[in-house]
Amino acid sequence: MVEIRQCIEDDFEPVLGLLRQLWPGRELGREALEEVFRHNLGLASQHYLCAVSEGKLVGFCSLSVRKSLWGQGFLGYVDELVVDESRRGEGIGGMLLERALELAKKDGCRRVELDSAFHRADAHRFYENHGFEGICQLFGRDI
Repeated sequence: MVEIRQCIEDDFEPVLGLLRQLWPGRELGREALEEVFRHNLGLASQHYLCAVSEGKLVGFCSLSVRKSLWGQGFLGYVDELVVDESRRGEGIGGMLLERALELAKKDGCRRVELDSAFHRADAHRFYENHGFEGICQLFGRDI
């Protein structure tokens, strides 16, 4: 059985392990990530969700809520969604995503968006199977 719940401070280490799976080639600054994690736990506009199975954290989802001119109201944004590699294909990602959508709706969001790297074809199919559609290309720049 998998439980979806709000994350707590003690969840940082297992969440960090999942983020390493999500971004395997990226150098992760532990202290910076921990600072952001702990800060965001206290924000009403940020939801951190954990999937827990048999006492082990096996999935993580982050949802940000903001007021958007383009969205003409509140917009939810899935910043991260990751399930432990050994547990993928069991529906855990869908459970996390559905709970994030419920929270976004409760927070007054009219829409939820996310981005996914070009090479993540399996993730794209997952999101399309959950009603998302590709609508834009994301651009970014370090400053």
